[in-house]
Amino acid sequence: MKIYGAGSLEEIKMCDELGAVGILTNPQGFDQYFNGEKTLKEITKSICDITDLPVFIQIHGETTEDIVNKAIELHKISNQVGFKIIADEKGFFAISKLQKMGINCIATTLFTISQAAIAANVGAFGICPFVSRARAIGMDPYDILSAIKKQYMTLEKPPQIIAVSMKGLGDVELALRAGVDAVGMRYPLINDMMLHPLSQKAELLFAKNWANVKGEDINYLKHALSIDGIAE
Repeated sequence: MKIYGAGSLEEIKMCDELGAVGILTNPQGFDQYFNGEKTLKEITKSICDITDLPVFIQIHGETTEDIVNKAIELHKISNQVGFKIIADEKGFFAISKLQKMGINCIATTLFTISQAAIAANVGAFGICPFVSRARAIGMDPYDILSAIKKQYMTLEKPPQIIAVSMKGLGDVELALRAGVDAVGMRYPLINDMMLHPLSQKAELLFAKNWANVKGEDINYLKHALSIDGIAE
């Protein structure tokens, strides 16, 4: 149950602190967090400056050669830089070339078992199947993810299955139940993963118990002392 983080530079730091195994990026995030003020090279350097984790920068290009050349240039910034590349013909050829150079690539915007098979054959480091987007057009993401996982388990070195495009905890738990290797998301959704109303209520109900432990400061819980019930 690994997690890949995403978000602003500050949120990336928080993802790192929480034990994320890597950082994912996409053009929406570049637009939202950098507001047209930095080049892709500058964005890549900014992220690498604040984390030692693998950083997967999404790139594009009109041709396979364009994608490969852009990847080679950005990879010079740091060996921790890998790439997210659209799962289409030119993208898969680019992944094949880059993986042979030792540069890790993830096939992103992936929707089908067939695309997952190609990703495995070209030696992709990982795949990013889209969950909510697939569900929105009537596909069954649980069935797709489960089937990919089943087939990948027969391979000696399969790509990591990193489920993305998740709009809430329901999508996250669907992906995890399907057996994906990891989920990738921005920090706010990771924050949601940490919370549950019963966990928060338990902290309040423990207030009266902490009050009877000598030396414990419960000023921040004083408002909860009158709540009826027990935490366990």
